[in-house]
Amino acid sequence: MYATLITLILLFALVTLWLDGARARELAVAISKAACDRHGLQLLDDTVYLQRIGIRWTDQGIRLRRMFRFEYSAEGVLRQTGYILLLGTALESIHISGTEKTSTPPGTEQESERKPADNVIPFGKRKH
Repeated sequence: MYATLITLILLFALVTLWLDGARARELAVAISKAACDRHGLQLLDDTVYLQRIGIRWTDQGIRLRRMFRFEYSAEGVLRQTGYILLLGTALESIHISGTEKTSTPPGTEQESERKPADNVIPFGKRKH
């Protein structure tokens, strides 16, 4: 009897976690589309990808912090990467290169805000 109850509780927890993830993904797609439209960019593939997931303690309790990656283009040719951070279902920050970023809480550094390595050499345009 206890095994059945524990199985049902675990199944309920997994379904709830899956539904919460699907809701967060839909929210991230809508936010990225709106941000791309606002900046005159094209959201490529009309989707986002879960890059990272973690747990954060907040005033409201434990929340999942998800980092979604999306690709966009200004001209439809060059793919660039943007990031969305969601804390639960609330937007924490969004990063699109060359545009303003939403504010992030002080003392939190995002991976997308780190400076690129100095040993990277950009390729020049080909001349035909």
